[in-house]
Amino acid sequence: MSINSKPQSCRSKAPLKAQTAESRFTLGRIPAYVLVVLLVMAAAQLLCYYLTRLAFPRLTLHILTGPLDARIPFSPPWVTVYFLSFPFWICTALWFLSESRAYAYRLCSAYVLAMLLCAMIYLIWPGTMVRPEIAGGGFFDKWMRFLYRVDAPTNLCPSLHVLITWFCWRGTLGCRGIPRWYKLVSFVFFLAVCCAVLLVKQHALIDVPCGILVGELALQSARLCHLERIPFRLERHFLKK
Repeated sequence: MSINSKPQSCRSKAPLKAQTAESRFTLGRIPAYVLVVLLVMAAAQLLCYYLTRLAFPRLTLHILTGPLDARIPFSPPWVTVYFLSFPFWICTALWFLSESRAYAYRLCSAYVLAMLLCAMIYLIWPGTMVRPEIAGGGFFDKWMRFLYRVDAPTNLCPSLHVLITWFCWRGTLGCRGIPRWYKLVSFVFFLAVCCAVLLVKQHALIDVPCGILVGELALQSARLCHLERIPFRLERHFLKK
């Protein structure tokens, strides 16, 4: 059974089809719960990314690259795919989170769990890598220098870029309102991101499958444990006040 099996709301026994129809995403009309869920997911990601880095000066970093990584060429043009992932994440998340409140709560719970797992791994097995010097002065070289300046070679394994893009593709699969062509585009873009993080030397090979593994583990845990019940309980608690 996959993550795409639809959870039922903890507050209502109404068929999910009806819930889905009520909360269908339309441009310019985003349900309020979608924005709240998106903010929670963004907060979890930022906390995972930045708070773990505070501990790195006191930790021993491990070089994660191996002989196979040395065979992968450095290709600055792929930085475009790396940066395009950010608007892709936002647009895709807005779409699949609008499928239904229960579906959004399940994916949000899975995402927060994934960020917690990543943070634990970053602290238990902190990794780094040696990145190439950017000698050129071309358009892509400038973007590469900017990327290296704002994003230090830490928090590598699992790759958040791979994990989040995997989440986006998996999220689209459970949505009746997302057309098949976009689901295919999302998968192709996921593959492109996997290539991009390696070709711009932001990640080692091991980071890619680990990002997929942690993401899928969180998704399946949320499905099996019905973690969407936690946001529903929090919602009821705060709305009563």
